Amino acid sequence: MLKGRLLIDTKDIEVFSGIINNRLLGLECVQKAQCIMAYYSYKNEPNLLEFIRVCLDMGKCVALPYIVGEGDMIAVDYHADSVIKSNIYGIPEPVMMNESEKVEPDVVIIPGIAFDKNRHRIGFGGGYYDRFLSEVKAVKIGVCFNRQIIDDVFPETHDVPMDIVVTEDRVIGAV
Repeated sequence: MLKGRLLIDTKDIEVFSGIINNRLLGLECVQKAQCIMAYYSYKNEPNLLEFIRVCLDMGKCVALPYIVGEGDMIAVDYHADSVIKSNIYGIPEPVMMNESEKVEPDVVIIPGIAFDKNRHRIGFGGGYYDRFLSEVKAVKIGVCFNRQIIDDVFPETHDVPMDIVVTEDRVIGAV
């Protein structure tokens, strides 16, 4: 699935990401949220930079994932002027200056390698999102390209399902 995502044409990623951004902005849970955790795209994930910009323009708190310690992740406040660096995996994340930048999101938008029709997800295998999502009381929205939807990802007991999955073609689930 990852190899397939890496082969998606750059123009298709741009077009599909725009559609996904618009679908996200149309969700009631996103419209009502005060703080939304998104992500900085990596390896041909749907690009949410326009979505993030619109949320900031709407006055919403926007957070990005930040890796701490040996396997934990927190949501860190993000602004247009935030400094971004690559973490130990090469994934862009904000530079956290102090503990006050840690936030509690109402909505978390999560990328993945694959999702199934029951809204389960396969990530990169580190369990960062599953550990984080098991601790937050946020709406969980998976985003991917339609070609990443498969019949079954065979979830394990620790895998946290999404409330909603959004692609360029459809929205699976509801809140």
